[in-house]
Amino acid sequence: MENQSRRSALKAMSAVAIGTTLPHDQEDNSGGGTQEKPFVIREAAGRFDELYHIMGFVLSLKVSGKDTNEQLSMYFGTYKKNDGPPLHVHYKQDEQFYIVEGEILFQVGAERYTLKSGDTIYLPRNVPHTFLVLSETARLFFQINPSGKTEAFFKKLSELGPTASMDEVQKLHLAHDLSIVGPTLKV
Repeated sequence: MENQSRRSALKAMSAVAIGTTLPHDQEDNSGGGTQEKPFVIREAAGRFDELYHIMGFVLSLKVSGKDTNEQLSMYFGTYKKNDGPPLHVHYKQDEQFYIVEGEILFQVGAERYTLKSGDTIYLPRNVPHTFLVLSETARLFFQINPSGKTEAFFKKLSELGPTASMDEVQKLHLAHDLSIVGPTLKV
């Protein structure tokens, strides 16, 4: 069943990615940065060994912007109850989340949505959003289009550690085309 969930997640993410690629007559086929060979990243691993420990949860990079000519990055996250980021906005990227396991409350603008295993949500750029894990644990894939500065952001955020001040965290967000605009989500 777990493999079926992964297949469904990858199909959903691929459909979104296909919808965001350039038409063939506008593609850059120079191969500059686009991965031309398939690769496999195991569940506990990250592409280029990139694992990020952020605010108590773990993210692993699965597909890098380096693989896709910066068209997208894909991540896998494992979370515990009450995990979630502060309300924030991406100025240059859209996000898509696919829930592999668990129950998560998302806030997108003024709207709230409760998602469960198998559900997908699309978060457009320039719309504040956050989420809160409601179940004991949760696992999800998420994709960012285009990649932008996201990989560098997660790496730097992971390096800040749990004792970083909110001012330090906000400066990091701003340097990577994001901004914290509110607190973490509460039920």
